[in-house]
Amino acid sequence: MATRKKSAAARASKSGKSTKTGKRGPSKRRLGKLAPNAKARGLEAAEVAIAMDSPEVAALATLVRDAGGAPIGAYHEPLGGRALMLASIPLNAVQPTPFQRDLSPTHAKRLAEKIDETGAFLVPAHCRTGR
Repeated sequence: MATRKKSAAARASKSGKSTKTGKRGPSKRRLGKLAPNAKARGLEAAEVAIAMDSPEVAALATLVRDAGGAPIGAYHEPLGGRALMLASIPLNAVQPTPFQRDLSPTHAKRLAEKIDETGAFLVPAHCRTGR
């Protein structure tokens, strides 16, 4: 029965040592287990929800309605605690930020195809209400 010799590259790759080309083979590292911090961060689950009539989001809800939209829900961002609102607004009420670059025709075409494929279109809009 004949045996084949392993090449230097194969031996180096298996051992994790570099070869003549200077490339290193795959290294094995021990993965540690992730554990939660002893001290909890952020809000508790019950503190996240905000009622739609809350003073924290009332001004923003009025802006959304005045633009022809509908507030859907509000919540505190769990880590930072900032009040956020999910709303549906008409397309003509949306304006690009002044620093946003122009959309290339190729990117617009790909985006339109993906919207058609998924049947969903969600855009995060960042609004500040003085907080």
